[in-house]
Amino acid sequence: MSYTFAKKYLFACAPQTTRGHSVKLGADPKGKNFLYTNGRTVIIRDIEHPEIASAYTEHSSQVTVARYSPSGFYICSGDANGNIRIWDATQEEHILKSEYRPLSDRINDVQWDSESKRIIVVGDGKEKYGHAFLFDTGSSVGNITGHSKVINACSIRSKRPFRAVTCSDDMTINFYNGVPYKFNRSHNNLHTGFVQDVSFSPNGDLFASAGSDGKIFLYDGSTGDLKCELSTSPDNHKGGIYSLNWSPDSTQIITSSGDCTVKLWDIESQSVKTTFNVGNTVNDQQLGNLWQNDWLLSVSLGGNINYLDKNTGSVCKTLKGHVKGITSICKTEKSETFFTGSYDGRICKWDDSSIGEASYVEGAGHSNQIQSMVCTENTVETVSMDNSNKSIDINTNTFNGNSINFEGLPKTVVTNKNHDLIVATSSEIVVIKNNSVASKLTVEYEANTVDVSPDNTEVAVGAADNKVYFYSFDGTSLAPKDKLEQNRGAITAIKYSPNGELIAVADTNRAIYVFDVKDRSLKYNQWVFHNARVNSINWSEDSLHAVSTSLDTAVIVWSIEKPMKKIQIKNAHQENSTDAIFLNNNTIASVGQDACIRVWDLTF
Repeated sequence: MSYTFAKKYLFACAPQTTRGHSVKLGADPKGKNFLYTNGRTVIIRDIEHPEIASAYTEHSSQVTVARYSPSGFYICSGDANGNIRIWDATQEEHILKSEYRPLSDRINDVQWDSESKRIIVVGDGKEKYGHAFLFDTGSSVGNITGHSKVINACSIRSKRPFRAVTCSDDMTINFYNGVPYKFNRSHNNLHTGFVQDVSFSPNGDLFASAGSDGKIFLYDGSTGDLKCELSTSPDNHKGGIYSLNWSPDSTQIITSSGDCTVKLWDIESQSVKTTFNVGNTVNDQQLGNLWQNDWLLSVSLGGNINYLDKNTGSVCKTLKGHVKGITSICKTEKSETFFTGSYDGRICKWDDSSIGEASYVEGAGHSNQIQSMVCTENTVETVSMDNSNKSIDINTNTFNGNSINFEGLPKTVVTNKNHDLIVATSSEIVVIKNNSVASKLTVEYEANTVDVSPDNTEVAVGAADNKVYFYSFDGTSLAPKDKLEQNRGAITAIKYSPNGELIAVADTNRAIYVFDVKDRSLKYNQWVFHNARVNSINWSEDSLHAVSTSLDTAVIVWSIEKPMKKIQIKNAHQENSTDAIFLNNNTIASVGQDACIRVWDLTF
């Protein structure tokens, strides 16, 4: 039989956010999907069924914004290096149509005209802050001039005569006639802070601007004349406003603010109709929003996507996930529920009964990168770069208060059949029983990784000196035994097979060697198809296959029965594939630097 894989699920990352900066969500003209960005990835997510998601991963630097064309056939995405990629939105392959570099620095916004022919991009640059061009040839269709600082947003009128408007950190709003687009007028005495967002109404009669000063202004869509200030209402935001969006009928707008609220404004009465209170912490600051058909969405600083119910004035659903790269994943013993931990210390629980929906582990957690996680019968045990081990109650999804601090940096935590813990720190091996340290063994080498044999009689430690050190284990203390010296690079991962017969050893020199546990003989040396350091190695429950991840972005599934056969998933994660586990003997879940979890079905 052929060894093949198939994508099963993508558990999408959360939007990447920066405090004090607007987040742009892209609306689908067909009303089905919405867009956002994180790192070098554009996420395309079903708005009604957000567990359905796909990713575009062809940018070479951080993607900052993505927008559908009004036709719905193309998506234009811009990145932090000033590059624009226009690609097919209808096919899974997302074939590239055009690529340009209109600006020399970060692109903050992209807008199509209503004919899906012309694009305006704005942002930062050395020579200019904006550019207007034809999407298929790149030919210029005007000049976006008149600003002295970075442009934060732009908008194009949906009907003729075409107009365009931009807003900037120079506290001005510029109005352009088109086509070709030519500077017409400027409003430089209205906003007293950075102008964060600007948008034409769908019917083109009005446009609105909002800024860090908490002010909202309305203008005539044809002439650019000021109509009124909305923010004189006593119900106005108490903080800066970072995003605004119009209702489809052009009678209302929603605004997102640093005061942790989203407000729905009625244009005719110039008043607040509904206030959505999202929270009261810094991470609840609202940086972006979207009004698509009957769906109202907002984005929190912490990365949450909030679904707003305008009838009740409350948040009816929240999409959660990782914002930073994921470093570790572990599965519970009795189900396919799994936990993931990331560079920022966030830990998410992904329940197998609600595919694609995450919940955050609550309580006093880690303050730094999650190094390693392992599931016991009722808890998830974690170690972090804050030099501590913490315990999570699986049933309540909260940190239970148990915590142990280490003198050195913890690298790996594993558990035995008695649910004791063995932790490898940079300078010692620590055994933890009943939430307290039972023994410590100081080592002269730098320990990188550790594992315990299924029968609980032996511990193996992978070291930076390319060696594997074995210790006999009586359940509490360790005694030196022997060592392996075949690897040619620092040991990065080590794992006993569940049946206890084999041990896999991975290193920085791209190799994975498999040894016989009893006589230490080298059983398999063919697993050498990674192109960079190996980050992790884990076995299937039946001990017939192993899965590895690597800095080369690949995930490879190896076979014991046919050592030369493999399933290689290239570019499984952007930049770095960090960890992978078997959910069952024919399904794996992998995580990586792109903050996404991907689940793959395997056929052997």
